[in-house]
Amino acid sequence: MIVILSNEYFIIVRQAKNKNTATTKTFCRRKEARPSEIMKAALEEFSLNGFAATKLNDVAKRAGICKGTIYLYFKSKEELFEEVIKDRLLPNLEKMEYIGELSRGSAKDILREQLSTIYVALLSTDARHIPKLIIGEGSRFPELTEFYYKEIISRLYNIINTVIKQGVEAGEFRQSALNWKTQVIMSPVLSAVIWKTVFDEYAPMDLDAYLETHIELLLHGLEK
Repeated sequence: MIVILSNEYFIIVRQAKNKNTATTKTFCRRKEARPSEIMKAALEEFSLNGFAATKLNDVAKRAGICKGTIYLYFKSKEELFEEVIKDRLLPNLEKMEYIGELSRGSAKDILREQLSTIYVALLSTDARHIPKLIIGEGSRFPELTEFYYKEIISRLYNIINTVIKQGVEAGEFRQSALNWKTQVIMSPVLSAVIWKTVFDEYAPMDLDAYLETHIELLLHGLEK
């Protein structure tokens, strides 16, 4: 049987091809996409699918760019994840350091402001997904866990240890505070992150009340 196709058919096919071609060109046109756009899209994909399951092609689609554009800024998915960590968290650590260096207030006030900074960073922004990713997949990607520890955790702990030492030297905090384990001091932060990302839809967290509880308990133990 011979099927005769009308001119209208070819017009429709041609229009469809042109439409698909235009879509592809639009998708690949933005070769100068900023790294921040890529990192934002990457964190969204990581938080939805996990690090292992995320494909750079999906990141590119979410960012509205070609996959090849990602490699103009990041050598690999691992490097992209590391840059996301630095982009989302290092500015907050720098802010905490500035608070400690420039503030003329008491060690108590400095510690309160520093803790408020890290709580806001980890619970009120998309950075809250990063610790969950490290906890969930860190054992499979030890190099990323090591990177997170060296770049974020160790620096954060040093900030907290520094202000506690200042408080002891100023006579605000008890001498025994120098022997306190920073992991214990900061564990409520991690607990809050886990709650916020896993259980918050069942029992929403009152961040202000949680933060105040943490600070009051901590200061009660630190002060003479």
